[in-house]
Parts: sequence; structure tokens; C-alpha cells
Amino acid sequence: MIVHTMTLIFRSRPALLAALTLWLIAACAPQVAPDTPEIHQGLPYFAPTSTPFITPVPLALTPISTDMPLPAIPALTNSQSSKLLALAGDTLVTVNPDSDSVTLVDISTEQVLSEIAVGDDPRSVAITPDGKLAMVALRGDNGLAVVDLAEQALQQVVPICHMPYGVVTDEQRVYVSCLGDDAIAMWDIETAQVVYEIAVGDAPSALALSGDWLLSTHLYDGTVTVINIERTPVVVGTVNVEPDGNLASSIVIAPDGQRAYIPQTRTGLALVSLQYMQDWFPVVGVFDITNMSGDRSGRLTVSTLEYAANMPYDLAFDATGETMYLALAGNDTVVVVDVSSGEVQARMAVGANPRGIVYSDDRAYVLNVLDGSVSVIDAETQAVVNTIAVTELPLDPVLLRGKVLFNQASAALSDGAISCATCHLDGGADSRTWINFRSGPRNTPALGDMDVLAPYNWAGDMVELHDTIEDQIRHVMLGDGLIASEDFDATTDTIDAGRSDDLDALAAYVASLEPWPSPYREEDGSLSASAERGMMIFLSGSPSCSCHTPPLYSDLQQHNLTGASFSLETFTAFDTPTLRGIWATAPYMHDGIAPTLMDVFTRTDPVHSVADDLTEQQLADLIAFLLSL
Repeated sequence: MIVHTMTLIFRSRPALLAALTLWLIAACAPQVAPDTPEIHQGLPYFAPTSTPFITPVPLALTPISTDMPLPAIPALTNSQSSKLLALAGDTLVTVNPDSDSVTLVDISTEQVLSEIAVGDDPRSVAITPDGKLAMVALRGDNGLAVVDLAEQALQQVVPICHMPYGVVTDEQRVYVSCLGDDAIAMWDIETAQVVYEIAVGDAPSALALSGDWLLSTHLYDGTVTVINIERTPVVVGTVNVEPDGNLASSIVIAPDGQRAYIPQTRTGLALVSLQYMQDWFPVVGVFDITNMSGDRSGRLTVSTLEYAANMPYDLAFDATGETMYLALAGNDTVVVVDVSSGEVQARMAVGANPRGIVYSDDRAYVLNVLDGSVSVIDAETQAVVNTIAVTELPLDPVLLRGKVLFNQASAALSDGAISCATCHLDGGADSRTWINFRSGPRNTPALGDMDVLAPYNWAGDMVELHDTIEDQIRHVMLGDGLIASEDFDATTDTIDAGRSDDLDALAAYVASLEPWPSPYREEDGSLSASAERGMMIFLSGSPSCSCHTPPLYSDLQQHNLTGASFSLETFTAFDTPTLRGIWATAPYMHDGIAPTLMDVFTRTDPVHSVADDLTEQQLADLIAFLLSL
């Protein structure tokens, strides 16, 4: 199944303002004083009212595609993949996201050579073919760090794009996926300049490079974009490898160059609504390179191999390509799989949150990002034979414990197949709407600023963050819970803070999360001219957005949205969400009914449809402002 795109290359950022984001301009109601609600259990309650007619909006399911094939390409041998660790001869280079550093390890002695500060939140590393330089994508700095491996020193940091994620390199150029820009930046090593920005689909993430061909996954879907880079880069097309794929954080080409393997998680988008219990499948998707198609028969369904399987994050092959080492980030586990039969050969416990793995000379090296270590696996014995400490994590111990729990799928937290990070990777949102909630279908929100945004849940039915988290663990993730006592009831006034050290730590970590910074700001962080005009419209009361006042962009109140309610609902009043970081949280509304900001403003919704009161320019300006928050 192929989605055609024959796309040309642009030197400037693509114009995306009308296509992206708004979390839910929930409760931007006309300027009419709201009814005084009754108070039930300390929270406002709105009696049902008549529901006005709303134009139906079809659900966005599997992308429209065609059976027409893309041109065949040759096998992609001698490839390089973007990873959290990479080898330069006998030197292993690891990125340490929480330490803002990289570590060099001599694998012949398994001793650390040095740790080098590189910048904020390094996410992946690639080695130039001559083995002299390590290129490091710095998500927090929107930059690219260049490390001289011989000197064991940082050479330079250059601005590259918004939220760089994956990086690969050849002799002349470095290729960086720009998660926030929906683009891939090409940086010339000799001139130290960005020479092209390649417009691609939403949220490009992992990269693989071989000769004149570059492959890119997309974090929130199962597509792979194919780019020819021989001369001026050209997007040849996009292959729908897994129509309902998600969290595609790695792409690794097998040694024979015939197939690329993509650890990810399927979410059943072919169904009208998603239910975690039925529609969450950890898999390794397979892209048949020479036929330019997804190989569904070759897909490795990890949940059939491992009952407790959460977040397949990275993989590596042995030299023959017959054995795969698969890192399950949420289970602190590496699974060894026979590629031809799909059978598990071994299962090994490693450190906390393994997100990267490479193979060399009968050894697999696994980076455990949340305990700052590398596990060394002997291929002959299929056992961990050494653990190398590569960094000392600088996080407060309580926050570190909370971050480990957030990324873990232990029995206390779930049935082993889901973690908090599964839906909220790095505190973000998975672009999905789930039906397995007591009150109706719910769009996954991002978690930034949770510490100041009580009450919680779309219904605003819980006033304590601890309550909300424990309730989700027990009733959505199917875990045992972090509070030891069976006496837990989120609907009572019992304060749960202090009842469990682990719950306190997890709540503290969630409270520390911040909204993702917007890529729609100017380089100095200021608003664009369009966003400045949109801000004045937003603050002027035309349209009335008094429910989303700065600085939180939420009034922390519930509002009667009966006119915006849809099927399967038991609530008519909804909590006002913040608008900060909404550029990254499409689709919008509590039930994810609006794919874009434009849909929120233009669909027939008596609460949010303000487009008729604005000119085309004013609407564009308002969108520009909201995307900049």
C-alpha cells in the first residue's frame, strides 16, 4: 500500500500553519454568563440540556492509499541507522540524554575513555565513515554537536532545526530528522551550513542511510519516506509499512539490504475506536526495500513472543542477519529472535529503559538510558557478561525513580504490555483517541504543566494528581496499583499523596514535565508578525476565548459543552485544557474529532465555530498565534 508524494525540496521551512495543531480550544464559548452549576462531591455538575444539531465529522482512519507501486530500488547494503549509540572501530559512543553528554568506551577493554558534555538532551549519534567525528542530535538545543573522537573533545555545536531526533552521515553531509519541523535537514560538513531542508510527513524520527538512499520513519504512524540524495534530494514517495503504526523510533536495514525492520507499536486504527485491551500490539514492522512495500507476512508480532512486551525501541542484527537482538524499553529486557522462524532464542534482563543496541564481534551492547549503563551480551552464551557505567544521572533521586516508573511496564503499573510512556512518550501525546474510559472516548493529552492544571481528566472529575495517576494505572492500564492498600477510591476525598513512595515519585515526575517548545516562533523566540496579530484577536474577545486566559491558557474550570458532545458520552461538562504546546497535540477536542485547528474553528459546533466571524486573514493569524504557544 503506497502513498505517493513526488515532493520537491525547499530551502525554507514549509508553510504548515493551517495544517497543524490545536489541542482543543475547549470552552471558547460566546460571551454569555454561564449558569451557576450545582456542586456534587466538591466539583461542579451541569444538568443535561438539549443538544443542537452538529454536522457529522467522519473519523480519520487508515490513510488513503493506492496499489500503484513506487519505482524499485536496489538492495541497501552497508547501511547506517540513527541510534543512541554507535561504534567507531573499538570505540563505542553513547548519548546520555539526562546528562547532556556522550561517553566514549573502549570495547576491547570495556573501560570508559571519557565523558564529554555536548548540549541539551542528546538523542542520537552517528559516526562519519572515516571514524573521526561523532555527530550528535541535540533535541533540547535544536542543534547538532560535532565531537572529535581522536581529541575526545566537543568541536562545535551548530543550529540545525527544531527538535532534532535522528542523525546519520556520509563523507560529505549529515542528515538530521527534524521532529518539530516535519523536515529533514542536510548539513554540509565542509561548509558547516544547512544546504537543504527536505519537506516530509508528520514528525520524522528514525533514519537509515545507504549510498544514495535515505529512509525516514515517522513517530506517530507506520509510514517510511524514501528519499534519493544522489544530487538534489528528491522525495520519491512514502510507503505505508504499518497503517496503524506508532512510536517508530528506529529503522534498521538487514545486512543483505533487502528489508528494513522497524520496532514500533500498532494501535488498530482500522477500527472506529481504540480500546487498549484489544488494540495495542508491539511489533517489528518489515519494509521490503526492493519491492517498495510493507511485508505484512514478515511482521514480527512481539506480543506473541513475549506476553509482557512493551515498547520495542531498537534492534540489531548479528553479522549474518539471521539473529535479531530486540530491546524492549518498557520491560528492561532484550529478546533474541531467530529471524527466519520468528522464535525466541533467549530473553535477558538488562538495565532501566534500554533504548539503543548495536552488535559487533559476537557482542551486543545495550544502552540503558535510565541507569546510565551499557549491558554487554555475549552472543555465544546469550547472557549479560558485563555492565559498564557510562554516566552518573544528575536527576534528583525522587524524579529519577518517577521517570523510571513512567517508562516501565511492571505488574504494579500494568499487565506488562503498556507503560505511561506508551501513550505519553517524553510527556507528549500519541495522536490517538481511546474508548476505554468510563466517560466516553478520550483523546490523549500531553502532560506538560500538569502540576498547575487541576482538576484532571477531560471531565475534570479528579482534583489530585495522585488520584488521577493511580486510577489510570488500575482501570486503564490494568496494573495492580502503587498504593498497597485495597482501600483506594478515586471518587472519595481521601488524599493519596504520601500513601506510596512510588506513587509520590511518579506524580513528582509527571508534575515536572513541561510543554514541548513551539517551532512556530522566530529564531529569537518572539512571535511572528502573523502570530502578533493573532494574539490581539485572541485577547480582544473576538472570538471570545476567556476560558483560555494567560498565563496558563486555561481557567481551570468545567464548562457545559453539551453542544459539542458526541455519541458514547456520559459527560456534558469538560475541563478547560491549556493551549500551551497545542502545536504538538493533534487531533483536537476531548474525543479527537477535529484533525486540525482549522477543523475546530470551521465545523458546525455552537461553542467553537468562530470562523464565520473572522476574515480569512484573521483566522490564519489566530491559528499562527495558537501554534506558537
